[in-house]
Amino acid sequence: MSVQIQAEEQRYNRQQIRDLATELLINVGVREQFPTPLEEIIHYLGYTIEEFEPDEDTDRVSGAVNHRQQTIYINHQDAPRRQMFTLAHEIGHIFLHRELEGSHVDYRDGAITPREQEANHFAAELLMPENHFRHTWMTWEGEPELVAATYGVSAEAVRVRADILKLT
Repeated sequence: MSVQIQAEEQRYNRQQIRDLATELLINVGVREQFPTPLEEIIHYLGYTIEEFEPDEDTDRVSGAVNHRQQTIYINHQDAPRRQMFTLAHEIGHIFLHRELEGSHVDYRDGAITPREQEANHFAAELLMPENHFRHTWMTWEGEPELVAATYGVSAEAVRVRADILKLT
């Protein structure tokens, strides 16, 4: 797998991403289902999921999407909660960036480009919609592990979401 680095601009703001993610959840009929049933969304988009066993060339890869083959690849060795966010992130690439490139590869320690930020924001909105997240955060008194269990994501993903939403 190779990565092409090129100048890119942000195409979507947070509100646009929130609106697009909400629209997708509504269209698939899975709004307010937690953890978000990502496999239903992937099926709705016409894609499949394939796990890969990383080797020395792909051990830093969390996931990838190949638009031509309509396949999302997910690292078999990653923890299930990490896989959940990676799948949602790849859905973000499908929904937001399908026409830009043939595929996207996401490295654990890769550069955070505008497209990667957009895919991360999209993933957060799919998995932890803002209004629901704010309510859940208050219900569990900001305890990341309890909030994470609601959404099927890692406590780290919850901490990042809470920071972005200025809840901490």
